[in-house]
Amino acid sequence: MEMREYLDILSSQIRCKKARPMIVEEIENHIEDQAEAYKAEGMEEEKALEKAVLEMGDPVEAGVALDRVHRPKMQWELVILTVLLSLIGLLVQITIFKGSCIGSEGNAIEIRNSYIQNAVINMLVSFLIMAVMCAIDYTFLAKHPIALWWGSCILLFFYYFIYGWRMLMRNAFPYYMITLIVPVFAAIVFQYRGKKIIGMLKCIGLLAVMGLVLFINHTSISGMMEMAAAVLLILTVAILKGWFGGRKAGKMALIWVPALGIPAVLTAAAFRANENLRILAEYQAARIRAMFDQTEPTYQVMAVREQLDKMTMFGTRELPLTVLPSIQYDYIVTSMFTYFGAAFTILVLCVVAYFVWKVFHISFRQKNQLGFIISISCGGLLLIKSLNYLISNLGFYSVFSQMSMPFLSYGLGNAIVNGVLVGLLLSVYRNTNIISEKNIRPRYVFRLPIQKV
Repeated sequence: MEMREYLDILSSQIRCKKARPMIVEEIENHIEDQAEAYKAEGMEEEKALEKAVLEMGDPVEAGVALDRVHRPKMQWELVILTVLLSLIGLLVQITIFKGSCIGSEGNAIEIRNSYIQNAVINMLVSFLIMAVMCAIDYTFLAKHPIALWWGSCILLFFYYFIYGWRMLMRNAFPYYMITLIVPVFAAIVFQYRGKKIIGMLKCIGLLAVMGLVLFINHTSISGMMEMAAAVLLILTVAILKGWFGGRKAGKMALIWVPALGIPAVLTAAAFRANENLRILAEYQAARIRAMFDQTEPTYQVMAVREQLDKMTMFGTRELPLTVLPSIQYDYIVTSMFTYFGAAFTILVLCVVAYFVWKVFHISFRQKNQLGFIISISCGGLLLIKSLNYLISNLGFYSVFSQMSMPFLSYGLGNAIVNGVLVGLLLSVYRNTNIISEKNIRPRYVFRLPIQKV
């Protein structure tokens, strides 16, 4: 049997069309390598190739065996954990809304029911987005990373001019926008791997552009800190993996010196405010100064600590409605400790911790480099957002706004972010044995203006 005929019969047994090119290429290379070995032993080329094909065995049996391996698979444990945490979050939100007195006496019940209805819709939207992202091939991020990055910069830039910085301070859109582009940055790092220091500098340059846009927009410091921590994690992992070549220590210094130096400069600017040369908004400078002035805790920290002092093992069935604002957004974990008790809340937080651990466990077992770095970006974001939220909800400090706790907090933005991140993780796992990195080709490169290749 000729090699091409053998490969055609074998590939016809593979039901997943995306996996066929990768499998055929792998088997073809194996046959050619074996034929070369026979030729080295003195066998004629035609007979060597024929013998190599014969040793591969029956093409139907081999194809069926490969089909069992190379097919989409689902990480059901992550799905179950996501559904469980989302339902717990919905339960807590409904409890808060039923215990709240929202609106005037005449429409309090109507507004409360509206909040509960929205909470259910948000959860369903999150599940829908998760399902869509899981079904989509995650490698689209590697085909259009530069276009997506510049598109996000332009969108945020024009958003500022449309609504103004005062509106942005109250609007969560920029916060969730910069959260969702972190996986895009992971795809950019993947694209520039192997290009040594030049590739790394291009990644840093794109970050600088985004940082300038966020600075102009007066985006929340909390959001910028979460994004900065996530991209630092991505770059650090890429350097340790050798994606940008050797001399890892120098490249680590290249990203970590500015990461530590810029906050130092901003801190100095916050304490030495000059009306003629102000680089921070007054509220930003005040928050930075508050980080270093912990002699007297803020009202929020004192209120959280007061509520935690009332905590019992199985709850008081009381909500901190009068002392903490917007508990369904900002202090849902504190409320859980108070209302449901330490036993229930610690159990829920353990489930969250296990979820994050599971994500990193799956990530580091990924053989596909793009899948690996995308998983790391999603897991890093979930970890960083959770830690930022818990630090304030446990009464350590409350300088930066804690926008949302993954899966537990109320809000459409939080639901969308959860759906996208978990959906990407599931898509990576689903395509583990299907997609080859050789088939991932970026369609855009970093040029000014952007040009198609």
